[in-house]
Amino acid sequence: MAPIGTLNGPLFNFRNYKTRIVAQYLGLEVNTTPDFKNGVDNMTPEYLAKFPSGKTPSFEGANGFCLTDSSAIAYYVASKAGSDSPLLGQTAEETAEILQFILFAEADFTPAALGTLGPLLSFSPLIKPAHQQAEEQLTRFLGVLNTLLIDRTFLVGERLTVADVVVACDLVMTYKNYLEEADRKKYRNLTRYFKTMVAQPAFKAVIGDV
Repeated sequence: MAPIGTLNGPLFNFRNYKTRIVAQYLGLEVNTTPDFKNGVDNMTPEYLAKFPSGKTPSFEGANGFCLTDSSAIAYYVASKAGSDSPLLGQTAEETAEILQFILFAEADFTPAALGTLGPLLSFSPLIKPAHQQAEEQLTRFLGVLNTLLIDRTFLVGERLTVADVVVACDLVMTYKNYLEEADRKKYRNLTRYFKTMVAQPAFKAVIGDV
C-alpha cells in the first residue's frame, strides 16, 4: 500500500504519536520525518508556504491536502479507512462524543498539563500564580476523567476510537513525569484506562513501554 501522506514533526512527541497510532491501528502507511527540527524546519519558506502557521505536527496528503493540529490530523487519517472506520463514531451521537473528548483534551486538559509540567521540566519559566492555577486545573480535569471512567473501558461506546488515542497520548507526559504512586491510586479508574490504552499493540508499536 502506498503511503497516504507525510507527517512532519519530531517523532518522539505526544502530539506526533496520535496520527502514527491511528495509522498503525488501521494498517495505513504514513511517511515521517525523523530528523525534523522544530524551530528550524518549520520556519523555512517552503514549509510556511504549505503551513502558514508554522505549527507541528503537520500533514501533507498524497493528494496534496495540507493540515495542521495533531488531533485534526489523527481524525482525518482515521477517516481514510472509510465511512465505517472502526476508530470513528457509528452514529451522530458517538461522533459528537468523540469530538467532545478531543476538544476537552486539546482546549482544557493539555494547556493545564503543559502549564503544570513546563516549569517542572524546565521548558518554560516558573511563574508561581500561573503554575498554581494550572496545577489546580490539571487536578480538576484528572478528577473529571476519573469519574467518567468509573464504568467505562473506552471513552465512547464499546470499542477504541480516535478519542481514546487523543486523550491517552495527551496523558502520556502527565503519567511519565508528574503522577506519583499515591496519585495513580487516587485516580484508579483513569490509571486503569491509561494502562489499557498504552498496552494496545498500536500504542506499543509507536510509543514503546510507558
